[in-house]
Amino acid sequence: MVVSVTDEPRLSMAAVKNIAAAVLVLFALWFYFYGPSVTPLMHSSATAECNELAGGNYRSYRLDWVVGVTPHWECYDRSTPTEPPVDLGWWEVRR
Repeated sequence: MVVSVTDEPRLSMAAVKNIAAAVLVLFALWFYFYGPSVTPLMHSSATAECNELAGGNYRSYRLDWVVGVTPHWECYDRSTPTEPPVDLGWWEVRR
């Protein structure tokens, strides 16, 4: 005897494929917008690059992850607040 919440005995293979594809697409969209800011390698690489741009002093830079149509890293030099931020792009990885 099959017990089901939806009173349907089985989930078709086509439905399983569609659900898996939808989950994959949602994860890809989430990673595109928020992945670099939560990925340790990408975040530490952007931090190091921003620190170099600000003169190597860890107190003089500010790094922001900007989410929009094209998400990207922005690096501000706190010693020169009137200058516009430097756009580091989405993919900032160093080894």
